[in-house]
Amino acid sequence: MKPSLIKLENKTSKVIIDLFGGAITDFRLKYIDINPLSFAFTKQQMPRNNSEGAPYQGHFLCLGRWGEPSAGEIKAGVPNHGHFANMPWTVKDVGPSVLTMQATSELEGLHIERTIEFDNNHAVYAVKEVIQNINPLGRMFNMVQHPTLAAPFLDESTVVNCNASVGFDQALYQDIRKNGLQWPYAKDARQNTIDLTNPQYAYDSVFSFIVKKESDFGWITAHSPKHNLLLGYIWKRSDYPWIHLWQHYNEGIIQYRGIEFGTAGIHQPFNKIINTATAVFGEKTFSYIDAGETITKNYFSFLYQTQSTFEGVEAATIEEGFIVLQSKGKTINLKLPNQLSR
Repeated sequence: MKPSLIKLENKTSKVIIDLFGGAITDFRLKYIDINPLSFAFTKQQMPRNNSEGAPYQGHFLCLGRWGEPSAGEIKAGVPNHGHFANMPWTVKDVGPSVLTMQATSELEGLHIERTIEFDNNHAVYAVKEVIQNINPLGRMFNMVQHPTLAAPFLDESTVVNCNASVGFDQALYQDIRKNGLQWPYAKDARQNTIDLTNPQYAYDSVFSFIVKKESDFGWITAHSPKHNLLLGYIWKRSDYPWIHLWQHYNEGIIQYRGIEFGTAGIHQPFNKIINTATAVFGEKTFSYIDAGETITKNYFSFLYQTQSTFEGVEAATIEEGFIVLQSKGKTINLKLPNQLSR
């Protein structure tokens, strides 16, 4: 492995983290040689203001912002999606199944400490991220988890389920209320209806939805019928009220699919967000962190080998130390790691 890579593992699965950019680049079962997080940009594919740092790969973190900075911020050296996905992180502590890593960005004025803990047996890991504003001024900020699917896990049969509700196409962000959507349906540029669980029209886009307001947890899963493999995430709705679905096609074939979740509502610089909408569908489109303030957010990720009869996830929650998935009358229980699940 590259010197920047850290591996955590248990009896059934493993996770690989790249300290250069802080991304989780590999999550797989030991007996199924498929990594759903195989997405990786080359240096040439990166935005110009990101070209000197780490390329996007796997599940990276957008911290500080989601999307492009303003023109002035770009001139000051701020990269797209925030500096943390572009910079080196350092190890604070590491063991066979636990990693604590950290990074400080003077550009963003933020410090982050992340702990990843693996369960001893199940393909489940917990992530705790503590963000601190190190500047003497409060600031607007956003934080989006950006897991991205690619081949061989991702193909035309891959199915995405989540507990989204109302949303919109980011291409129409200037007139959101007139272009509202109801999960799982959307429209492409020709007004064809798209079922976002398994899109059948090639349309490069980012669709954003709020997590159902009556839910305590947000969740999203991606299922590969070809490989009988399910990848999923679950988190407190209060931490991340937005779900974002990015899809990119190459010659009509799906190439990348982002199954993102975060605090951001509009994929624009903060000056455009303020001038467009500070809230959409009753949900804020950005967060705020005061001078010296510390904010903690958590999520869980899991893999599960399915049967050929599996029909996708209908509901997910956390109960008494387990992730509980409902699928067509079947209940799946996945045990959470001990410490971070409390």
